[in-house]
Amino acid sequence: MASLRAPSSSFQLRLGHGSREISSVVLRIRMHPPHRRIRLVCAAGAAAMDGGKSHSWADGDPGPDSLSGWSAPSEISGSKKKGGLGRVKQQMKPLTAEQEVLVSSDDQGTQVDPVGNGSYAVLSDKEGIMEDCKSEHERAFTVAPGKVVVPPVVDQVQGQAFRALQVLKVIEDDVQPGDLCTRREYARWLVAASSSLSRYTYSKVYPAMYIENMTELAFDDVTPDDPDFALIQGLAEAGLISSKLSSEDSVLFSPESPLPRQDLVSWKMVLEEKLLPEVDRNHLYQCSGFIDIDKINPDAWPALVADLSAGDQSITALAFGFTRIFQPNKPVTKAQAAIALASGDAAEVISDELARIEAEALAETVVNVDAALVDQVKQDLNARYEKDLAIEREKINALGKLAEEARVELEKLRTEREEKNNALMCGRGAVEAEMEALSRLRHEVEERLLSLMNDKIEISLEKDRISKLRKEAERENQVIARLQYELEVERKALSMARCWAEEEAKRARKQARALEEARKRWEKYGVEVIVDEDLQDDASTGLTWLRAWKPPPMVGMIARAEKIVEKLKATAAELKLRSNIVIEKFIQKIATLIRALKQSVSNASKYVQEIHGTIISKARKSVNELCENASGLSLSVGHRARRTVGDCREGLEIMKQKFKS
Repeated sequence: MASLRAPSSSFQLRLGHGSREISSVVLRIRMHPPHRRIRLVCAAGAAAMDGGKSHSWADGDPGPDSLSGWSAPSEISGSKKKGGLGRVKQQMKPLTAEQEVLVSSDDQGTQVDPVGNGSYAVLSDKEGIMEDCKSEHERAFTVAPGKVVVPPVVDQVQGQAFRALQVLKVIEDDVQPGDLCTRREYARWLVAASSSLSRYTYSKVYPAMYIENMTELAFDDVTPDDPDFALIQGLAEAGLISSKLSSEDSVLFSPESPLPRQDLVSWKMVLEEKLLPEVDRNHLYQCSGFIDIDKINPDAWPALVADLSAGDQSITALAFGFTRIFQPNKPVTKAQAAIALASGDAAEVISDELARIEAEALAETVVNVDAALVDQVKQDLNARYEKDLAIEREKINALGKLAEEARVELEKLRTEREEKNNALMCGRGAVEAEMEALSRLRHEVEERLLSLMNDKIEISLEKDRISKLRKEAERENQVIARLQYELEVERKALSMARCWAEEEAKRARKQARALEEARKRWEKYGVEVIVDEDLQDDASTGLTWLRAWKPPPMVGMIARAEKIVEKLKATAAELKLRSNIVIEKFIQKIATLIRALKQSVSNASKYVQEIHGTIISKARKSVNELCENASGLSLSVGHRARRTVGDCREGLEIMKQKFKS
């Protein structure tokens, strides 16, 4: 059971708004196929009369002009407005909830519920058709098109419009006209065309801005991250396309889906025509003749009628040609989208651009023709002068023979001169070889001198190191001598202490023996003598000290130091002898090397002086011979060159006279 209150977008309220009276009967009848519905509403009261004439459903003329069975008053039927549901719209008034009762009819029959004393009104349920078209439209979006087996044919007019829009930077350069156009691309091109091709500012669509937590998204599937978000949101905010901003339901834009035919026409016509006429099914059929009107979304009917009113310049005629089946959900090509963008307000700009392109092509053809004519004239002139040039070539050949003879003579002279130059170069090479040998000897001498200097530096360093070692050995000897003196003093002190200790020990032993004898005597007499432990310890200390004494460790260290000093003295003497021998040998080698170098330098200088003299003498002879040959050659060559130049001048004068004539 349907609700008693229809939504604000339903076709009933759209037709009821602004109507004049209530019709007789309103019933809801479900017809087959289910895509076509009619809602009939039973209104309260008896049959309403209009000037004594009732409206009945049964008594009407079944013709197309009499609403297919509906009867109407004479003043309505005689009006100039088109028939169909448009006439009923003028008779409707909004029904209240108490007057409207919905009657549902299934496949078995139809039920009618009267209310009150009932007057009836007839109303077409446009909302049901819109819902069916919307569901079919959404199914067309969800189903992706298959592979294009047969490519589309691009019309000449469509191709011209496509190229003009590419020149105007509305369509990208890498786009092909035969490809399918997506909704995203058409939205982007529509905004670009309105900005660059529109003559009026009120026809331009600007990209939308997005403010977080304030701007409402027009579509659920077009977020601010989308590259074309500003353009699609701008179309929705301008009210050119249906979105969440114009309805409460969630709407999907499906930017990657193919653009259908009805969206191609409706988007462009809504932008071109600010106010579209209200259209019913019969009106659309009379204007278009489409037999699949039920598949077209009713919201697109006004745009189609407005487009078809342009005749041959309409988008439908230019994009689809003659057709009786509109196929609203069929994808369109990019060439068809281009012809749609080029129609209407942008037609003048596109025509100017096409005229400019045609003028450029015409100018290019004129330039090509002119270039062809110039080439033909050049060919004629070349053929005309070819004969004269042949005659002159014969003269030039004769002059060439003379020049060849002169060239042969010059070659002979050149070969002779080259031979002499080669001889000079050989002498020069020998001199350079000697110079290189001298330079090598010089480098060797310098290297040996450097090595000698390095050895001298090393010897000086060794001397310094030996002197340092000698000084250190002397310091060690002084330290050892001081230690020996101190050890000697300690030894003497120890010997004195030993003597004193031995004397004290002897004295203590004597006293101990005397006391022992006295104790024994007293024990004989019966006197017991008790000796303390301290006295016993004092008595035993002498023996223990004498027995436990060992030579101190300083004595061993002194002995080792004496041995080290002796070894250092021996090594110093040996190093002194060896260094003197090495230095003497080194000095002898340096002296022999210097003598050899002096001898080689003297020999090289003598050889260089000899070579220098020979080279100077040979060079003087060759220069004299070259001067003699050059003077004779210059005379002969000058004479022949003067003759050839005179002949050339005569030939050129003859050619100039012929060209002038």
